[in-house]
This record gives sequence, C-alpha cells and structure tokens, in this order.
Amino acid sequence: MVWEKIGKICDADTFALPWYRKNSMVPLPYLLNEDCIRIFLTMCDADNVGRIGYVDVKADNPTEIIDYSKEPLIEIGENGRFDDNGVVTSSLLEEDGKLYLFYSGYQLCVKVPYLIFSGVAVSEDNGHSFEKFTKDVPILDRISGESQVRSAPYVLKEDNKYKMWYTADAAGTDGWIAAGEKLRPFYDLKYTESDDIFNWKTRGMTSITMESEDEHGIGKGTIWKENGTYKMIYSLRLLSKGYRLGYAESSDGKTFKRMDEKVGITVSENGFDSEMICFPERIRVKDKTYLFYCGNHYGIGGIGCAILNEVDR
Repeated sequence: MVWEKIGKICDADTFALPWYRKNSMVPLPYLLNEDCIRIFLTMCDADNVGRIGYVDVKADNPTEIIDYSKEPLIEIGENGRFDDNGVVTSSLLEEDGKLYLFYSGYQLCVKVPYLIFSGVAVSEDNGHSFEKFTKDVPILDRISGESQVRSAPYVLKEDNKYKMWYTADAAGTDGWIAAGEKLRPFYDLKYTESDDIFNWKTRGMTSITMESEDEHGIGKGTIWKENGTYKMIYSLRLLSKGYRLGYAESSDGKTFKRMDEKVGITVSENGFDSEMICFPERIRVKDKTYLFYCGNHYGIGGIGCAILNEVDR
C-alpha cells in the first residue's frame, strides 16, 4: 500500500466550542450521503475529557468542512459510571436501519491512572442523534485476565455472527508497566465472537501482540476483508516514539501476522502529524479509499486524511 496524505482537516482551534479545547481522537468516517462524509469524532475539553461529536466534510475533498456538531452527540456518563470521565469513538456498524457506535469509556483511579471499558450507542436517524444502550454496565466489562482495559471494540458481522477485535490487558500481566516515573498501559489486541450485539462475556484470544521491548500497546485498528483475507491497519504504541501505524493480515480473522513494513504511511517531516500518527479508520467512497487518522500528542495536532494510491495497492 502507498497512502498519499491529503492534509489536515481540523483541530480544536478550528471551532469555537467550549467542550472542544484539546485532543481530537479516533475519527470514524461514515458516508452520510453521496456528497458528504460525516466524521464522528471524540472532542476533548480543556481537562481532556472526551465527548463525541461530528465534522461533516465533502466526500470528494475531505479537507473541506461543510458542517460540525454544536453540541455533543454522546455525553459522558453520570458520576460513578464507567464512562464518567470521557467517551471515545471506536467503530461503527450498520444493521437493519440502525447505526451502532461502539465507544470506550474512561474512569479515573487512584493507584492506576484509569480504567477503560466499552459501551455502545444506537442511532435510528442515520447518525443525527444517538441513544446510549450502555448506561450502567459496559458491554465489555472487567473479567478475569482483562481487569484494567477492555476497550476500542471494532465490530463486523459475518455469517450471522458478530466478530469483535478489541484492546485488553496483555496476557500474563496486570495491564500496566512502569516507564520512568509513569505507569503506562500494556495491552494486546484480542478477538472474540458473539450471537448478540450487546452480549460479550467471553474472554478473547490474542490476535496481535507486541514484538519488542519498546512496544507497550497494540490498539485501535481498522479492519476489512479483501479477496478472502482479513486486513488491518492498527495503532502501535511505542515508549520511544509514541504512536505509529502498523499493518497485519489474517486468513481466519483471529490470528494476524504483522507486516508493518507494508502499512505505507508514517509521520511527516513537519506539521500536525510529524511526531505521531494513530487511530486509523479506512473508508471506501465510490472509486476512492481514504484513511482518516490522528496526529501529534494523541490528537492534539488534529485529524488528517490520506488517499490510497490505487496503482500501488
């Protein structure tokens, strides 16, 4: 693959919103109509607490903004809930006229920095409004062996089964490592299945794991099936560099082989994505394939877009 960067779309300075002052995280593009891509986006306030809104862009020029949400589509949870300190976009699934938006919910802790579990909200009006299905108990809650993080679910439906890839505590660990004076999360990408879109009780199998001492997280990916092969572009978290993107393939969708050298995109020499590139999401629009992603410092730099060079794919 060879991705050609189109440019930056927006950051918190693009809009005058009191609830969007800092990070721009995990863009989820959705073809609202033939002319418009709606990018569901985590917009963080001055304390870096995320709420989910959207930015509408032109389908033939994703750096041109048409509209944006003036109020959050999905708010944080009530005090004490699993998502009371932030909701972060994760993936979209369309089914039976409904649009399901899976998200990660943050809750602050004392002895570790936070816990992250996952919920889902449902739209019945093509993504113009959402109702949280998950208000009290997350659909990905803590279980034995995955007690700190069960987040960033990516869900597809195949053969009447729901298939989920998600981030969770690395096998045999408590989900954290000490790096300098900080605790940093330590997680793999897991895989599980369910017959019920709201019921995910089974502990997942490891789908992609870390390969060097510098790596401490395999996170949010975008997954598609092409010519019988599952393909994934995912977020790779490094102690030395922050985030980069990786690429992997699988014949069964469960165990992936890393081929990071084929991802075809990395940080720029300068600008909003010169230090980090993370949280990818791929979408096919007519004859074009776009990749939306976040830039420096987990998205403080803003979000950008690249287009696949079809000749070199």
